[in-house]
Amino acid sequence: MYDRRLAAIIAAGECGSFNQAAHRLHLSATALIKQVTGFEHEYGLTLFERGSNGVRPTVSGRVLIEDARNLIRQSEQTLRRVRELEQSDESTVRLAVSMLRPATPVLELWPRASAWLEQQRRQQLRLELVSMSDSPEGFMDALNHLGEEVDVAASGFSPANQQHPCRVLKLGEYPLQMGVPVSNLLHAKPVTALGLSDLEGQRIHIPQPGDNEAMDEARSLLQTIPGVTLIDMPQYTFEEFNTCAANGDLIVARTFGTGIHPMIRTMPVNWNVTIDYGLFYPNNPSEAVRRFVEAIAAVR
Repeated sequence: MYDRRLAAIIAAGECGSFNQAAHRLHLSATALIKQVTGFEHEYGLTLFERGSNGVRPTVSGRVLIEDARNLIRQSEQTLRRVRELEQSDESTVRLAVSMLRPATPVLELWPRASAWLEQQRRQQLRLELVSMSDSPEGFMDALNHLGEEVDVAASGFSPANQQHPCRVLKLGEYPLQMGVPVSNLLHAKPVTALGLSDLEGQRIHIPQPGDNEAMDEARSLLQTIPGVTLIDMPQYTFEEFNTCAANGDLIVARTFGTGIHPMIRTMPVNWNVTIDYGLFYPNNPSEAVRRFVEAIAAVR
């Protein structure tokens, strides 16, 4: 962070003696004098007036010593901040969240996971939420680069078709539901669950084939309903929900313990179709991420 010879120059200026300065710094007088004179020769300076009674800083020496004190102080402060940051990073886990993937199940588990770490006398972790976009280059792209901008993420997944280069800890299964906009007559239907016959004649947005086993199963059932028009969507985005809210189309909804859109009601459907939900984490996790996954697994 700074030229270590400055410590010898400062000590000599404060002590008025190379011998005393050397004693303070636990150096030999010869080594200290070599540092001071080497610095002077390298930069073409005369920092001390040398005499039989010791040494006294020149004007240039006094200025350098004062500035050097400030430089050393600032360097020490910087090193302290960096060390604190490094220690913080070693105990921080960054969780990706977005409008459509708020990680609610993970956040509900976290207090118990944190308590489990304490019971196991393990180092506590700090969970940091990182807001991501639901656009193609946002949340889903982050799953391909876990450990960079974010460490872990939570979303639905297909065990037979896990396309991201990471591991997944299954946390549970959630039933697929139907997103019904307020502008659709089904929104006001007084039922606890929609029957397949209730969906006759509807336009329904659904992920394109091959995206997920559960979605493909739902697609097969929907294709048997008279008058249903299926609209393929390449990816879940908030704009897709905005479109359905505006035109009254339905949308197959992956709801993981939370709502989706303020103008869309999620309603259960009388079908036995569930989607897996899990915690995504790197193939080679950091120690903090490894502890986090272990704690979540212990209390899920």
